[in-house]
Amino acid sequence: MNGYRHFDNEFDSNIRNSAAILHEIEIDEPYQFEVNPQLTTYSAKSNKFKIFFLRRTLLERCLFFLTIILLIIIIIYFLHNKKNFKNSICLTPSCIQVSYEIYSGMNQSIDPCEDFHQFVCGDWIKKTIIPKGHYIWSITQELTQKNMILLKNLLEQTSISSVINAEQQTIQYYRSCMNITELERLHIEPLEKIFQYNLNFTLKQWINLDKNQTWQQLFIYLIKIFSTQYGFSNIFPIEIDSDEKNSTWNNIHFDQPELNLVSRDYYINLTTNNQTNQRNQIIRETYSKVGSDILQLLGFEKNDSIRRINDIIQFETELAIINLPMEILQKPQETYYLMTLKQFQEQYQSIGFDIYSFLNDILNINTLNPIKLNENDTIIILSYEHMLQLSKILTNYLITQNKSHIIIDHMLFSFVYNKVLHLSSIFEKALLPLKKEIFGIDSILERWEYCIRQTDDAFGYGLGALYTRAVFDEASRLKANELVKNIRLSFEENLNNLQWIDEQSKNEAKKKLEKINEKIGYPDFIKNQTKLNERYAGYSMIENEYFYNTIKVINREHKRKIFKYRQKVDPTAWRMTPRTVNAYYSPPSNEIVFPAGILQPPLFHKDLPLAINYGAIGTIIGHEITHGFDNQGRQFDGDGNMRSWWTNISLNNFQDRTKCFMKQYSNFTIDGQHENGQRTLGENIADNGGIKISYFAYQKHKQSTLNSDNDFCLPGLNYNNDQLFFISFAHTWCNIQTLNSIHHDLINDPHSPPPFRIIGTVQNSDEFSKAFSCRSKTTMNPSNKCQLW
Repeated sequence: MNGYRHFDNEFDSNIRNSAAILHEIEIDEPYQFEVNPQLTTYSAKSNKFKIFFLRRTLLERCLFFLTIILLIIIIIYFLHNKKNFKNSICLTPSCIQVSYEIYSGMNQSIDPCEDFHQFVCGDWIKKTIIPKGHYIWSITQELTQKNMILLKNLLEQTSISSVINAEQQTIQYYRSCMNITELERLHIEPLEKIFQYNLNFTLKQWINLDKNQTWQQLFIYLIKIFSTQYGFSNIFPIEIDSDEKNSTWNNIHFDQPELNLVSRDYYINLTTNNQTNQRNQIIRETYSKVGSDILQLLGFEKNDSIRRINDIIQFETELAIINLPMEILQKPQETYYLMTLKQFQEQYQSIGFDIYSFLNDILNINTLNPIKLNENDTIIILSYEHMLQLSKILTNYLITQNKSHIIIDHMLFSFVYNKVLHLSSIFEKALLPLKKEIFGIDSILERWEYCIRQTDDAFGYGLGALYTRAVFDEASRLKANELVKNIRLSFEENLNNLQWIDEQSKNEAKKKLEKINEKIGYPDFIKNQTKLNERYAGYSMIENEYFYNTIKVINREHKRKIFKYRQKVDPTAWRMTPRTVNAYYSPPSNEIVFPAGILQPPLFHKDLPLAINYGAIGTIIGHEITHGFDNQGRQFDGDGNMRSWWTNISLNNFQDRTKCFMKQYSNFTIDGQHENGQRTLGENIADNGGIKISYFAYQKHKQSTLNSDNDFCLPGLNYNNDQLFFISFAHTWCNIQTLNSIHHDLINDPHSPPPFRIIGTVQNSDEFSKAFSCRSKTTMNPSNKCQLW
């Protein structure tokens, strides 16, 4: 779904982008990470070390040995002087690893009070190169990569006979994806069979589609078959999800049409910035060329493919014009419209679209309890006005101007466009010019990386079972739970001291805070072999049939989701898989979720000093809690229902204070382009609230812990623990990315660019300025500071 409806996550800005363009989301997948099995407390066998070592260049091997020598010297030095340090230095493998990572990335010649981003990340930025197939690299991406290498070894070395069925299916799916020889041999044969046997409409029929005929009935047929079999309908995307005003029950949501480019802004020039407009024009032209190339690979004649893709782009442009922009999608009250099926049917009767037949076909897939809809049943749409505008466009194409062939081309091309990465490599190569223009990607992602991401999409819990068994124990889960508990308590104590919010609103906020549900590491069922097998019951993956395996998974997962209709919302369900390096807050569920993937060094480890844990994962925990009270989350109560629980005076004070953040962040620029402080407001509120309440929780933990348990220093870092807290926070957001992807994020990502997540947050922190003794009116200690939570 668009907007907030699914969740506010810590990194990911493109939840439902085109699979053809974003087969991997770079953040979280734009920002992720993972465990280095050679250097952390997670021991690895010698063959893993060899794999790691042989991947390195000669220079990297020399640097590796120099690093080991440096660490040995550090250990000897501190052991020799341990009496002077009263056992305050942490010398566990995880501490040594994290200390080196932080130290080697810092540029200590920079004044932290003038540029804290460069102070913490300067040397890391200088020496880091974006790997092949990526457009962004970061500390969290490094963690993701370590996790990926671990998963690669597990998927390739685990014996099928040694694991349960769910894990067998996971491994077989990955191996089918890696069977490149078979993919190349089959070429487009799997797609041809899908057209012929599933759509009952061959590729040849599509190529020879007569533009002078009326294809209204084919439009209705394709809408139904795509929606029932594949959960795919870019004209009427539907989702079964919680009703925002009755959050314990699921209902049908109609989203706005999906576009093949990842942003509506690429279709229309909405800015006076000529550079941005020119860039958008180049992206559209590249999309036209790539789309034409794909059609030619399917057998279309060149001139015909050019004409048809340009017609498709014109149709998509009309859809883009009426689609709601992100600034509106971020306003829950303005994107919730409950209507009856009768009301919906009245608007689409003229094009022959029968909403009752359409939904009944979708909802009654292989069910023993048939559902019969009536005219008084309700659905949820984003906007009544948008629905009217879409109806006019469809009527114009299907009836008034008899351009129904263009809609058919759009639907079939969009279906193919989102499936071509499951075919031979020639299609991936065809897509590369468009990826380069949008993201600056100039090479194809390593096949094994792509296949692990696909496996996580298809069998995320099977993969999660393998992953958590290898790297995430119960002690880590308990430690993470303790951090969440302490930071939640810190939020409440800070709330009590706020003067701008009155007692009535404050009490409502406390009720909501108390009801926040927390999920740590993984869903419990993945540790139960019977339940995990039940989750994937009926799946049968064949190692030489990757395309068909993917279609089977899509079909079964679609059916599983459809069965949620008229059912209560499952409070135990997760929206992220365990290996994911990310976190999220969901307003309709009022829950915070932290998968095992993000609970790894350098963000978290049960043996790391308190300052590191609270500075890194602690600020992320605080970030997600604060999302419950940002400009979107504040519109939901403790039960996840969208309702107003604020007094007028408190709401006015809230809005006045948020203006400060919008002004501050809108002044940040990259390559001459300003950040949109309104678009990033929710994330900036969460960043600022997160660091504040995590710091307070850290201070309280220090004071309450006997002998300052775990409040160690790191070897080689000549900073006190208050300073290490902020250094650890900033280290989390060290990143580099291509200029094209920066421009993409500035118009699409609700998060501030990582440098501004660091700078903007510490500029508002009195505690930071005190820790580093920053003089008044230095860059990091301005006289005007934005404060909310």
